[in-house]
Amino acid sequence: MSLHKNLWQFKSTYDPFSQRVFWPIGTIEAHGPLPVGTDNLSAEYIAKRLAEEFSADVLPTFPFGVNRSLVAHRGSLGVSLETFKAVVEDVGQALRRNGVKELIVINGHGGNTQHLKEALHRLHLRHGMRTLGVDWWMLRPELSKEIFGEVQGHGGVEEWAFVVAHSPRFYDLLPKKESFAAYHPRPGVSVYPAPRSILLYMEGRSNSYAFSKDQLDRYVEGVIEALKDLLNEVFSGWEEIP
Repeated sequence: MSLHKNLWQFKSTYDPFSQRVFWPIGTIEAHGPLPVGTDNLSAEYIAKRLAEEFSADVLPTFPFGVNRSLVAHRGSLGVSLETFKAVVEDVGQALRRNGVKELIVINGHGGNTQHLKEALHRLHLRHGMRTLGVDWWMLRPELSKEIFGEVQGHGGVEEWAFVVAHSPRFYDLLPKKESFAAYHPRPGVSVYPAPRSILLYMEGRSNSYAFSKDQLDRYVEGVIEALKDLLNEVFSGWEEIP
């Protein structure tokens, strides 16, 4: 038996494999002072946290998503939307051949959302696979306001909380008192490249990370609980479908 019983890539072919799989998907993209792999780290942390509780295996993280407005910023790497959708569908088909019935994608990158939705829909229609894609940051916006006093956004405290959850050493590496230049996207405005790699959902032109470890932990646990509630609802509903 593998020492990492829920991690697909650590199993031997003689080990049991689950019919339910979590797949972390993100991208490599500029996030201000945060790691360019932030979207991957958050998705991977969440998938591993949830896998054992929901009797699921975890696929290796797919690290390259569909990048647009931040491709000019150093460190950003991505793939075309056609490549992205093809990878999701090809891996989904391979999983189906392996007996997997349910594919749950934990998505860490907003640029993937629409393309992921289309690919997962096709997997369901063509192969009968039950699929779910979830953008974790969309689940508890009110929690951001409660704990941090605001909803920040791309490269903001919400993502930083999950980077720290994945790799706690990052908490002490990021300056708490420094203010970082940010851009607030406005309705009706399309700009390529985005002038800053921190994109704030609220009004403002700067961003800081002056929050305690306890605040970050509370946010992470709140999002995890929301995900558990969502998955329990979806899985129980799937079981009732003939």
